[in-house]
Amino acid sequence: MKNEIKMTYPRTEFPVFNKEIKNYVNPLLDEFMEYGEAPIQPDFPYTLDMYYEKYQEKDDITYVFFTSFYLGGAHPNNTIKTITYNKKEDKIITIDTLIEEYPNLLEILSEESRNILKKYPNFKNLNQSMNEMLLEGTKTDRNNFRNFAFSKDGLIIFFEQYQIAPYSEGSFRITVPYQKFQ
Repeated sequence: MKNEIKMTYPRTEFPVFNKEIKNYVNPLLDEFMEYGEAPIQPDFPYTLDMYYEKYQEKDDITYVFFTSFYLGGAHPNNTIKTITYNKKEDKIITIDTLIEEYPNLLEILSEESRNILKKYPNFKNLNQSMNEMLLEGTKTDRNNFRNFAFSKDGLIIFFEQYQIAPYSEGSFRITVPYQKFQ
């Protein structure tokens, strides 16, 4: 059986940023290699695909990693991970960093993300199950908003598959304007 790995990830001029990227990428690769040694479905090739997008706003650089694992089963498992670095302070910015600066951040993100998402066609006329997924995936929990990027228009929040809707609906990204945080 032939397994396939397609990974693209950045190398920057910032050692702190590179270390954080390696700390994310290397365990993914190790995990995939372990699964490939004893496949559950030997007739199907396992795949690991990763690509990234870059966002930059002033001194903040964010890489958004989109990773897809196929290890047998009905469909691949897809994840989103953001890593944000501030050049001026030479440090990684996490959701906890933002909460320290803005103590009511989670409440704002919860309310605003629900308001924005309910305007999407996918979230009109929700059944009870989808409404519960939306409410759970946007409640005031730091893990719900851990994947973010700064942009000129606002804070972009990335929601993985299954976080706010069934797998078939895909992943979502929204932008919460900065003036909502003032």
